[in-house]
Amino acid sequence: MCCAYKTNIIHTNFQDELIDIGEATVPIEQTGFSPHQYRKKVETYIRNHQDHVAIAKLRRNLPLTDTDLNALEAILFTTEGLESKEKFTEAFKTQATNLKSFIRSLVGLDRAAAKTAFSQYLENTQFTANQIRFIEQIIDLLTQQGVMDPKLLYEPPFTELHHEGLDGLFSDDDADNIVAIIHSFNDSVDMKFGVA
Repeated sequence: MCCAYKTNIIHTNFQDELIDIGEATVPIEQTGFSPHQYRKKVETYIRNHQDHVAIAKLRRNLPLTDTDLNALEAILFTTEGLESKEKFTEAFKTQATNLKSFIRSLVGLDRAAAKTAFSQYLENTQFTANQIRFIEQIIDLLTQQGVMDPKLLYEPPFTELHHEGLDGLFSDDDADNIVAIIHSFNDSVDMKFGVA
């Protein structure tokens, strides 16, 4: 059996009274330029526009023409909210050595482009499982970061497969070829690292 509750209805009669109507000045606090908020806005914008021709080319390791670069700068520095190249430079001064490498670091490298460049090491049956895994680790890193300092080939996780890293697993010719491939990805976005 269900319990029945009785509710009481309450009636009210309020009357609004307007007292002393006038204009008021509300102070607005100016917070100034926030590099952190600006960086988030730029990063979100770039990630949301990965289909833009220039961004897609950077992701696939295809060369940019001057027209591509100008179009990229136009969408980044004239889009409402991204404002200007000066604000970009101020917000990313320690992170962005140039626009191409900055964008590549955000969107990474297309895995297929990296695999194609290293295909001789992945498809050739003469390489060992550790050598193939080493190349796959390079591809993983390039896919995530877009560029790579070749000196990392002599540090963990690459030294987990052989304590000498690249030189311990590959002949001198193959090691030089692998470093040259990595440099080709770096060079496509004008990123220079030390010699490995």
